[in-house]
Amino acid sequence: MIRRIRTLLIWLVMADLVATLLFWGATRLSDQTGKLSGGRGIIFYTDNAADASARIDKGLALLKAGKLDQLKMVGGHRPQEGRLGSQEMALLAARRSGEAARISADVESRDTISGLETLANTTSAADSGKIVFISNCMHVLRAKAIYASHPGDQPKAFAACPRGGYNPLDIWRRAHYEAGAWALFLMPESWRDAIIDRLRGDEEGA
Repeated sequence: MIRRIRTLLIWLVMADLVATLLFWGATRLSDQTGKLSGGRGIIFYTDNAADASARIDKGLALLKAGKLDQLKMVGGHRPQEGRLGSQEMALLAARRSGEAARISADVESRDTISGLETLANTTSAADSGKIVFISNCMHVLRAKAIYASHPGDQPKAFAACPRGGYNPLDIWRRAHYEAGAWALFLMPESWRDAIIDRLRGDEEGA
């Protein structure tokens, strides 16, 4: 019995690693940097300093190359901590580039879902340019699905991914984080809000 359990665990671990590798490889194909020609870049907040810096640098490079017209940071509102992550990233981007007039922040969104809900509700296809999501490729796939799930006639969303590292542990962690985030997105809204309130803080209870 113990041998069977051990064998089963080994197969489960192998299946998990193969699924992680396939997911990581497939999502890297979502990068559309070469197809960009103007539009508004949406940079998603992350509390990982290295990832945040890479996303900012990617957005600024596209801005300076004329492939984007403006940048907007979303997410990172942490009422329980008194922090505005998107604003922190916007200030950092402005200091690095001197392009403060073309950089803004959504200071109300606390996660991908709320950030994209605000974006979908305030953006229409009549607006000039396109929407470009700037984030980890695994995250971008989920962001585009969330954005597409909102009713209305919004501009098409493109993706631009910073060059990521190849650390296997970091890739495994991100893939499993995304699996949990997908599960959260698919939950009933009341369940999802309750979990996010617990994890990210509730404005009313702050």
